[in-house]
Amino acid sequence: MPDLKCDVAVIGAGPAGSTTALTIARQGFDVLLVEKDDYPGKTNVCAGGTSQSIIKDLGLSPTLVEKEIRGGKHYFPWGLKSSNLRGITVYRNVFDRGLAEKAVEEGSKLLTRTMIKEVTIKSDRIQIKSKESSIDSKLVVFADGPHTLAHRRFGIGFEPRSDTTCISAVCEVRWEDNPLDQTEFYYGYEISPWGYGWIFPKRNTVNVGVGCLHSELNTNIIDSLNYLLRKHPLTHEKLKGKEIVWLRAALIPVAHAQKIFDERMLVVGDAAGMVDPVTGGGILHAINGGMLAGSIACDALEKDDCSARFLARYQQLWQRTPDFSFIYSKYLLSNLFLYLFKFDKSAYPKLAALTLGGIRQVMSTLKFIYLNK
Repeated sequence: MPDLKCDVAVIGAGPAGSTTALTIARQGFDVLLVEKDDYPGKTNVCAGGTSQSIIKDLGLSPTLVEKEIRGGKHYFPWGLKSSNLRGITVYRNVFDRGLAEKAVEEGSKLLTRTMIKEVTIKSDRIQIKSKESSIDSKLVVFADGPHTLAHRRFGIGFEPRSDTTCISAVCEVRWEDNPLDQTEFYYGYEISPWGYGWIFPKRNTVNVGVGCLHSELNTNIIDSLNYLLRKHPLTHEKLKGKEIVWLRAALIPVAHAQKIFDERMLVVGDAAGMVDPVTGGGILHAINGGMLAGSIACDALEKDDCSARFLARYQQLWQRTPDFSFIYSKYLLSNLFLYLFKFDKSAYPKLAALTLGGIRQVMSTLKFIYLNK
């Protein structure tokens, strides 16, 4: 078993982990980015919608963009509502790989095919073990998704429960040169009791998926996806007869973690619940969280202080960001509407419609509820 040493070990080379590594490497520290798969993004399950600003802000190649999105169509039980929110779609197995390569370009080291089994705190370092290797580092960053080792081993990071986790079934459907340039969202109890279905266009495929809060799931999630593919009156004709390229299922955190730091460790991305609790979107939040985690890691290394007391600044600063305000506000609204769901089976579509206006709409709604309680 080879022994490796670094200043920071980042577990997980998704957007959060790679951005963290990129940020640390740019400051000249020795960072090791550890990925369980053959390459970053290989088995990721995601619709692939995000902000176009990410490409420029991170210095990524424009070739990572699959399609520019000019708005969204939201099919509610009571009718269609359009949004003008622009963005891009990407293939996550391409985007994640490109972002990890950018981190390597800036000085990170990438270690693939390495599943971390154990993390142990020593007096002056962290010891990280896989079946193949042992890593000694001053600091570890957990960016390993909703089943994070941080929670299983240390009780920090996202805690997966049926009421904090969404289960999704996603497939990529071949559609050469498709004309779609808007994302499509489908709401209704027959699609998902607490969630929605979607179609996200790429150049030669469309991503089709369904998500539902695990505690409210009343059927097999694959059955819900098949309904969208084969039977839904608004989708089955356009998808009829088209080849499914791949089909996967995954869990998505829909609640923020209560604690995202400890002695010599930080937690970021899905592992920290940095995800929109209503839509399940998290790429931009993960990247912004990764930038902050990388910055705090650099501060800790410069001051030679990786104590929990110093690293607490990470959570304090995260909770002052627009990302956290957005996530927390939607979390509060989601809990309120989940209670109403007991009496109103259309509670989720109403919640989704309410939050289409963005953070200002969410905050004004919470203010109204608070003042009139």
